[in-house]
Amino acid sequence: MGAMSSVAGVDAGFSLEPGNELIEQHMASHMVKWGALFSPVLLLVSFLIWSTKGLESSAYAIVLILINFLVTAKLMKMGGRISLSALMGAAFGGFIFDLALLSAAVIPFATASWMNLWALGLTLIVTHLGLVVFEASTISARMTFLGLRQNK
Repeated sequence: MGAMSSVAGVDAGFSLEPGNELIEQHMASHMVKWGALFSPVLLLVSFLIWSTKGLESSAYAIVLILINFLVTAKLMKMGGRISLSALMGAAFGGFIFDLALLSAAVIPFATASWMNLWALGLTLIVTHLGLVVFEASTISARMTFLGLRQNK
């Protein structure tokens, strides 16, 4: 049966087999793949603007974002197998995890000799928003291609 939403599978009464790739995990791995492919461009730009400190700070930010996507997808996968409410709780938990991860990862190193907060902050914003918008447009294009557009 291909990839389906874990919530759709639970609500429709399907039994989800262990190891079945669900849409949440597919989206996260897709974003991580594209993030890894485009990270050299971000790293080069950071190096050209802020030198070595910018390069190191941007690399650190990219790793944080990619870890965040994978952990949040895992949480949503687990929540989606339980119920829609659990999925929403997992999404909120992923957001809280993201805030905690970024706080715990940035605050201790904010004054480190290798840290450039502008490079870190801009890379966090550009990478996170860029990958989410890219994935949303990819999913929208797939749904349109499959004829799953909303009726107006």
